[in-house]
Amino acid sequence: MSETAMAFAGAPLDLAENQRSTEQLTAFSKARKAQALIMHHGQFLTKNGTLATLPPMKLVGKHLYDPGPLFLGLDGNIPLFAFSLAQEDEALDLVNGTALEPIRNLALTLPPKELALAGRAKSLFDWHRAHKFCAMCGKESQVQNGGVTRKCPSCNTDHFPRVNPVVIMLVANGDNCLLGRGPEWPEGAYSCLAGFVSSGETVEEACVREVFEEVGIHVQNPTYKFSQPWPFPSQLMMGLFCEATTTEITLDKKELADAIWVSKDTVRAAFDGTDTTFLCPPPFTIAHQLLKKWIEA
Repeated sequence: MSETAMAFAGAPLDLAENQRSTEQLTAFSKARKAQALIMHHGQFLTKNGTLATLPPMKLVGKHLYDPGPLFLGLDGNIPLFAFSLAQEDEALDLVNGTALEPIRNLALTLPPKELALAGRAKSLFDWHRAHKFCAMCGKESQVQNGGVTRKCPSCNTDHFPRVNPVVIMLVANGDNCLLGRGPEWPEGAYSCLAGFVSSGETVEEACVREVFEEVGIHVQNPTYKFSQPWPFPSQLMMGLFCEATTTEITLDKKELADAIWVSKDTVRAAFDGTDTTFLCPPPFTIAHQLLKKWIEA
């Protein structure tokens, strides 16, 4: 198992998959230690730099978005829920001195456990918002099992949260690595190449294909390193190292604005702030962790 501390991972939750009947969920929501995270339009209610929480029963009667109360799981003997409120003022009035913050901002400040819980909550709420209707018959589906499944009342099809697999690659050639910049990124911001895994592909095959499609470079020996749940909206980023057998860049300008080879010394200097050749990916990204592991090797 990797020892890398990965943002959005590591929530110490028992998902309680076999304890999600209506009766059990009601009992969990009324438990003395039960707590709920609060969201509004994808932002989280915070206070003094941490997530604001409330007993779930204090949310009774509030205006909630589908799926209503979302049961995240058990943290020891503490049932944890998440609620997405439809009205901003209603959310802010719950606790004095609170603010609503986007999760990208919180990724830089929240303790790892809280960030992992927020990531799980955001991913599940995003899935519900995008999958309210049955893909088989088009009827509106209904929430089941505390928000971890949906079921169509018309054709009885069960629907489960979708996680999109993405490969992200550290492409190396000796003491140089390849970085790319997306078309809408800030000037100077570069990161590892990445792309979605296609149907029928292995992670390794996706790595080889994506690198060639984006920059025209052939790679070999793709090797899995670690993964990251990425709630923007619901992806699983799988980090790999691979070796370039060619170095001439042929850019796919629909995918990338630029791609450059940088040395280990340049990456080290970017990490410590003494080189401005490129802006280093922020610490909460898997790209940052891949680069860090590469320069330490």
